[in-house]
Amino acid sequence: MNSDLSQTQVYYQLLDLEADEKKAYLDDLQLKNPSLYAEVLPLVEAENSPHLTELLNFNICNTSLIEQSFLSQQIDKYLITHELGRGGMGVVYSACRADKRFEQKLAIKFLHRNLAYIFDEGALFAEAQLLARLSHPNIAKVFDGGVHDQQVYIVMEQVEGISLAELYSQKILSFEEKLQLFIQICSGIEHTHSHSIIHGDLKPENILVDDNGHAKLIDFNLTQSFDYTKNPILAFSHIYASPEQKAGLSLSPSSDIYSLGKLLRWLFPDVSSNSDIHYICKKATQHDSNKRYSTAAQLRLDIECMRLNLPISLRKKELTYAAKRLFKRHPISSSLAMILMLSASIFSSVLIGKNQQLVHEKRVAENLIYEVTSMMFDAKSQEAQSLPVSVVLDLTRRRILSNPEIPKHIKQKMLLAMMTPSERTTDK
Repeated sequence: MNSDLSQTQVYYQLLDLEADEKKAYLDDLQLKNPSLYAEVLPLVEAENSPHLTELLNFNICNTSLIEQSFLSQQIDKYLITHELGRGGMGVVYSACRADKRFEQKLAIKFLHRNLAYIFDEGALFAEAQLLARLSHPNIAKVFDGGVHDQQVYIVMEQVEGISLAELYSQKILSFEEKLQLFIQICSGIEHTHSHSIIHGDLKPENILVDDNGHAKLIDFNLTQSFDYTKNPILAFSHIYASPEQKAGLSLSPSSDIYSLGKLLRWLFPDVSSNSDIHYICKKATQHDSNKRYSTAAQLRLDIECMRLNLPISLRKKELTYAAKRLFKRHPISSSLAMILMLSASIFSSVLIGKNQQLVHEKRVAENLIYEVTSMMFDAKSQEAQSLPVSVVLDLTRRRILSNPEIPKHIKQKMLLAMMTPSERTTDK
């Protein structure tokens, strides 16, 4: 065990261990570094015990049953019509403009009174006001807000649709539909990060999909910027929360990127370990936040590359993978290119073969000329002139037969041409 590890690094390592391995690790840490053990233990206990959020939600939901109902009441310039739903942070009502000047369906979310007791009411309202700065097609627009009867409320657009969780359970979404929705979600998160706002509670239940298939982010974690050491409420979904969020550390855009990776894995649970989605999920959900995608835009670009059969940033150096992506992108032109390359290769091989054959034939011809020329000059010498013709021919035949550069079939033709009439008669 490295004694120089920080509290956070040790906690990240523990997240990867099974229960028995985790116990052995902690026992060893207690012996070797008691002070670090004392710092890490509260994080581990928080991991294994029910989160205060869950307890708070239980109490709030029970309290909300006896809280004042705002049905049919006018709050500022808004008339409450009916309840849309309720959750751990508050109750959402459907509303419209009381003055009838604008026909507009609105949703008003009242935060539970209990939150105002734990957090400062003004701070909660200021946090809600930040959301009004956001203007993006994939974020439920916040129009107004205020405080009524000691309860902070937020006025936002009412999205005609259902949550992504409901949609996923009711309809079999195609691969393309899932990618399109995820790209929209990433785009919405990009916009929030550009305004220095973090969602802090990304999960399928907090994403609405309207009747036109457009995703809308809702239910931002309004407690994200508060000091958890003073107000230890971990307001998040355990499945989609980043390790640093579970540890109660300060949040950053990287926390949302981790949640995006978990959301992508939820959308595509059965992908192979060699798929682009697997690589993207693995990158986005690294325990070390520095090893994740730097921005939501980088994650979105990889998804769009995958959708267009372009190489993703994580695998650009894999030549075989890049070739497969090219073939998927342009199957006809890629096939033609392969045929042309193969044809060119074959043609080159034939040309090389022909060229080698020509070189060989040239060498044979040169050898023949040499042998014939030598025979003529040898025949003019005084020694050769005293020899019978049959002996000279016999010597020439031997020279031709002993020359390895002359092919066998040419040797046969030359020997046949040098036969005397008497030899031909005898041969017959």
